[in-house]
Amino acid sequence: MTTKPSYTKLVAQAVSGADRPLTLDEIKARVEMFRPMDTRNPRGTLRSAIMSNRLIASLGGRPAHYTWWPRHLAGNSFRQPLAASDLEAGTLVVNEETWAALWPDFHGGSDRSQGEVTLVLTDQATHPARIEHLAPGEVVWGVDATPALADWYRRQGATLEDELIVRVLDADARRYALELCRRSERNEPAMAAAIAARNQALADAAEAVVRAGKPPTPYFELIPRLIARDVYRDPLPPDPWEGVLRADLRFVPSRYSVYLAEKLVDSVERDLDVPPDPWGVPHPRGNRRKARSDEARRAWGNYLFNQGMEHRWAGWDVEAEAYYREALRIDPGHADAWVHLGNRRFEEGYVAEALGHYERAQRAAEGRTIGDPAHYGGPFWLDLDSRPFMRALHGRGLCLWRMGRADEARQVFAWMMELNPNDNQGVRFLLADLDEGLSWEEGAAQDEE
Repeated sequence: MTTKPSYTKLVAQAVSGADRPLTLDEIKARVEMFRPMDTRNPRGTLRSAIMSNRLIASLGGRPAHYTWWPRHLAGNSFRQPLAASDLEAGTLVVNEETWAALWPDFHGGSDRSQGEVTLVLTDQATHPARIEHLAPGEVVWGVDATPALADWYRRQGATLEDELIVRVLDADARRYALELCRRSERNEPAMAAAIAARNQALADAAEAVVRAGKPPTPYFELIPRLIARDVYRDPLPPDPWEGVLRADLRFVPSRYSVYLAEKLVDSVERDLDVPPDPWGVPHPRGNRRKARSDEARRAWGNYLFNQGMEHRWAGWDVEAEAYYREALRIDPGHADAWVHLGNRRFEEGYVAEALGHYERAQRAAEGRTIGDPAHYGGPFWLDLDSRPFMRALHGRGLCLWRMGRADEARQVFAWMMELNPNDNQGVRFLLADLDEGLSWEEGAAQDEE
């Protein structure tokens, strides 16, 4: 007796063999060429088969179209920071996008490859390699220590601040070109502007993907859909998607998924059963999306920030961040929302990003309440309006210290002591640690003890 092919296998065969994206009806027609759809709910059966196959990506639309996303890798370019790699040993630690490009059939079941790739270096030397799991217990993938790669790094003069551009030469043959992009090159004004434009295009495509699906969108769905939308089909790649989305107030990247801040706030507000706090910030009238006047924007910013703090204190950090981001989308001058966004990044270890948020907070506070700090009329910290400014300075100093810029951190903390000799924030203890020559890590460890 001949075994009938499964619907899952027939769906994969239909989509992978098509030369264009297919609708559900077109997939059904191709499946029925080999086996009638005699289930109770044929469309539900097809959708289950599609969802179970990580190599099929939805392009959205009405009707939705589905594509075999590894086919879209041809001509793609990815930006791969070297910060996590060991250049002397010759390792290459890759991020999620590069990993997907180098091993697209990882989720291909029993037919998947073993991660073999051929790396074509800028001197035209070819280097056979394999993508491996590099750190037990952690999600770290890449090429393990390789003398040939170490020698190429050395000849190129690569540093941990540089990046690689990974170009897909032949996705089927798994051939990829590597070229070094120095930090100094990407910081040139014309290049920085071009990368910013590519980042904007990536973020816009990500919004379309997340908005079209059911929240939240897991990473393993987002990246293939971005590839399927040809986001990376350009000689100039954007920055890695996670950093791009963290920098965009529309998104809340959590540990494994991405939310739209606007939609998450809508969901929480709709489902909130807690009576309003009589001592809290009142809910403004009307629709926050239609707030036009400065007064309305500030009212909404204050309400949303206050709700963010309520969720933060309750331990709902993702929801809290959604409120902070939505507050800033409506009222970019809300200094404390920038501060608490900086706190989130600092806690996660994204120190450079946290510093940027604290600097935005300081500028916002100076623009709205402080003016020139040398001529501020009230007592710093005791005057509540000055606290976002002082919190921003505190965050700035911690970031600078953690980044190894001890002299700059000392200047910030000393300034805080001048502004507020009462030192309600405990800066004198941080200055003492700096005077002892302690690093931020050593100071933090000492505090824990």
